[in-house]
Amino acid sequence: MKILIADDQAVSRKILSKMLDDLGQLDIFATAREALEAFEKAFEKSEPFQVMISDISMPGMNGIDLLKAVRAFETRKKIAKQNRVKVIMFTSYADKQTVISCYMAGCDDYAVKPFNRSVIIEKIRKLGFELNIDKAPQTEKTMSQMVSDAIEGFKNGKVELPALPNIVQELQNLVSRPNASASDMAKLIENDTAISIKLIVAANSPFYGGVEKTKDVKTAINRLGINATHSIVSSIANKGLYDTKNSSIKNLMDKVWMHSFATAHCAREIGKKVSSVGYEKAYVKGLIHDVGATLLIKNIGENITESSQLDINDLIASVFEVHASFGGALLNKWGFSKDFVDVASLHEWDKFDEKTEKEVLIVNLADKLSYKIGYGFFNKDVPEFSDMQSADLLGLTDSELTVICDKAAKTIAESADAFTKK
Repeated sequence: MKILIADDQAVSRKILSKMLDDLGQLDIFATAREALEAFEKAFEKSEPFQVMISDISMPGMNGIDLLKAVRAFETRKKIAKQNRVKVIMFTSYADKQTVISCYMAGCDDYAVKPFNRSVIIEKIRKLGFELNIDKAPQTEKTMSQMVSDAIEGFKNGKVELPALPNIVQELQNLVSRPNASASDMAKLIENDTAISIKLIVAANSPFYGGVEKTKDVKTAINRLGINATHSIVSSIANKGLYDTKNSSIKNLMDKVWMHSFATAHCAREIGKKVSSVGYEKAYVKGLIHDVGATLLIKNIGENITESSQLDINDLIASVFEVHASFGGALLNKWGFSKDFVDVASLHEWDKFDEKTEKEVLIVNLADKLSYKIGYGFFNKDVPEFSDMQSADLLGLTDSELTVICDKAAKTIAESADAFTKK
């Protein structure tokens, strides 16, 4: 059997390659255009693909565009319907309209990420192919199902969304006003006693502290400034999302927090280099870019017992497949503006064009740089500076990226304690 796979994320391609390597010949591509070219060439050589598996969300030509192009090619070549390639579409966050769009474009079936070997195999069998292979290990099915259940829980309102991020959005709305004042910000922050106390503690930390101790919120804001206070409060608010009592995932949650914290600082340094981009706003976007991963891991941790044998690598791999689109959906549900939603949804893409919003490029690059300075947690390969397309589109050189990494690493090391101490 010849299987064509199109997925823009390197980790996803590795997972599918390992998961389906016993089914036959796998030809795997990072872009829809490359996949389409391979599909057409295979037909011309009389070596057609029997199955195509494609992600929906891809930069440039997306999965549905690819599907339409494949079906149009088959129509031009007058290929009988029973001989056409069988297509399975993958989506990270299923909704009725997405499913309808897939079927209208000509797919044979669809599935929701994270990838599940048994689900894929069963769907291929239903498409008329005989497969003499073993069933998927129970651990794989259980982990992917746990992630899927968590997504459904959030989607259907069975899992209550945490309230802390609300203040992040409220602060964003406040600082976006040209007449925003320290008094306005103080009134907003003082509505949350816990965050007020933590802001004062952070303001008095060695990194942010002044000559005299700060005793109230307004004084802290006046000394720190509105923009810096916005970043600090956003960090404090988001830090609460990473707290867990389950020892099985505590170390992982700590890594996720430090990754988000590091991405925020890298985004700030990049923002300082890129004109017309507010660097404190870039900081906040970097801070919450992985909110989808954060809440999925936390939910799974809270729904397993301390004695459960949790494979952290399986958990990370399963969460990676869905965290970007899930995070975007969460921010949309919280009422965040489209620019925040786009950053969460698109930050894992590897290929962009000149029309891509700068803040998406900034967070994409900041995410990569955080791995370079030692604050990653997903098992993914990070390219060299010269191969980072987002850096190229932002006009940043290798030497500038080195300086950004050095400055961010220094600031992270000096300021992290302000948000980790109780």
